[in-house]
Amino acid sequence: MSEDFLAVVQSKRFLGREFLTWLVHRAEEGEARVEHDGQVTEVQLGDRVVLAGGADDRARLTVVGEGDVRPELGVGLRRGKLLDRARLILVRGERRWELLLDGGMLAYEAVRCPPLGERDGGFGDRRAAFENDLFLRLADVEDVVGVLDRFFAEFCALRGSSAWAERTLPTLRRWVDGLG
Repeated sequence: MSEDFLAVVQSKRFLGREFLTWLVHRAEEGEARVEHDGQVTEVQLGDRVVLAGGADDRARLTVVGEGDVRPELGVGLRRGKLLDRARLILVRGERRWELLLDGGMLAYEAVRCPPLGERDGGFGDRRAAFENDLFLRLADVEDVVGVLDRFFAEFCALRGSSAWAERTLPTLRRWVDGLG
């Protein structure tokens, strides 16, 4: 039974890769913003991207480095690859999170949260300070997951609608053609 499950997972990797490709497109076009509780969080592309093909295409293209990676990204996408993994940066005001998102498995890796800030010294016991920091970190991770969940819900609604073929795919193709 687990072999069948793994086959299904492998056959559905394209959906997460399409999501990640769509999200990076939105980020590169400055449209990857979501508002929650009156605060805007923006998603930006970080310094690492891995592109992969389908099940028959084992070749991968890894682009690492700061600066403009658009030409390399364009080459991989024009060759039929989709984004498999990408380092993403989430920014809300002065706060900044970084993570590696595995699009094929829709898994978060290496989440780096903003610094906790100065302690006010109000914790007399180390255990209470530790518990406070732990709850703050859990809230940070919940923020990251919440933002990406909202984008994924938007993507799924779009992907299942007629707007995907009529508007989104042509827009994505023009974006890929313009990547250099």
